[in-house]
Amino acid sequence: MFDLEKVKKLNDLEMIVYQFILENSDQVANSTIRQLSSDCHVSTSTILRFCGKLGFEGFSEFKYALKKEHKIVDTLENYYEAIIHVDSFMKKMSDKSSVQAIDPAVELIAEARHVVFSGIGTSGTLGDYGSRYFANLGINAYSMLDPFSPVPVRGLENTLAIILSVSGETKEMVKQVTDFKKYGAKVLSITNNEFSTVARLADHNLSYYMPEEHSAFFDAAINLTTQVPVIVLLEILAHRVNRKLSITD
Repeated sequence: MFDLEKVKKLNDLEMIVYQFILENSDQVANSTIRQLSSDCHVSTSTILRFCGKLGFEGFSEFKYALKKEHKIVDTLENYYEAIIHVDSFMKKMSDKSSVQAIDPAVELIAEARHVVFSGIGTSGTLGDYGSRYFANLGINAYSMLDPFSPVPVRGLENTLAIILSVSGETKEMVKQVTDFKKYGAKVLSITNNEFSTVARLADHNLSYYMPEEHSAFFDAAINLTTQVPVIVLLEILAHRVNRKLSITD
């Protein structure tokens, strides 16, 4: 129900409301506007502006849409709460606005002689997957398995670094982006939030806006935010670049 193009136009206070709703959609569906205002520590006017920017006439219409969306989700949500957000993301990928957002990323990859993936933890594993998937389609790609490895100071003029980071705020990844750009590489970032430091430093960013999730039973510091959208984006990029290069050749 959330149009990512409209989400991009939210200001900082409205983004607080958006993030709260993503993480507490069941609660919000049964809240009053004053309750939501108190939970988010923003004014009711901010919430009304938030609803308006997302295309709703008011909070009541927004809540109706939220409840309707919940009814669509089957029992799988009981085991995998991110399903509703992943489903929304997948539907949006065929929109014209999503295609236009991906176009600059395709150009960056197609113009690069070398593509290097980097990330930490799960993002690092996905970077390794992305480099192999790109290589399977004939794209010269590799991954930096050690995110703490120094970025080479020479020979990056024809290189594109694809940085994967959920938060976009990990200090090691912020430093990598800075170093890659300093030494002549272009940077494409894939983050959960386009307003993160990594996203703002990159030459182009793709964001997927999934509710942030952490382990409730093991280690709260471990990020469990779904990465299904990242895999989807990587595979779409690889196929589109492969098609573009094939036509060019």
